[in-house]
Amino acid sequence: MLIPAADYLTYAEAVTLYNDLREAEIIALVKSAGPPSFPFGDGLYYQLLIEEDEVEAARGIVAEFEQHRTAEVPNRCPRCGSTDTLPAPHVRWWKRLFYAGTTLYQCQNCGASFAT
Repeated sequence: MLIPAADYLTYAEAVTLYNDLREAEIIALVKSAGPPSFPFGDGLYYQLLIEEDEVEAARGIVAEFEQHRTAEVPNRCPRCGSTDTLPAPHVRWWKRLFYAGTTLYQCQNCGASFAT
C-alpha cells in the first residue's frame, strides 16, 4: 500500500526528493495533488508516495529534505548580491502604492531598492 511521504510540493521540490529517494534505492511515485489549475485541471502541487514497508528507510531522507525546504533564505540584493538588506525606512507614497502587497528592501552595501 502506498503512503504519502511528503505533500504540497512544487514540481522542483518533488523532483529533488524523488531523486534523493532513488539514490537510496527507495521507489517513489510522484502524483499531482491540491486544488486544480485552470484550464487543464491538474493539481497545483505534487505528492510523493512510497511503499509502506519503506517508510522507516525514507524517514531520515524526508526529514532532511523538509529541514532544507523550510529553512529561511536571506534576501539578496539583485545588483550586488549582498545579504545585508533591511526594509526601506522611508518609502514615498507612490512607491508604497506601486509595491502594494510586497516589502520594499534597501541594500546597505550599494543602496539599491528592491521588492520581495
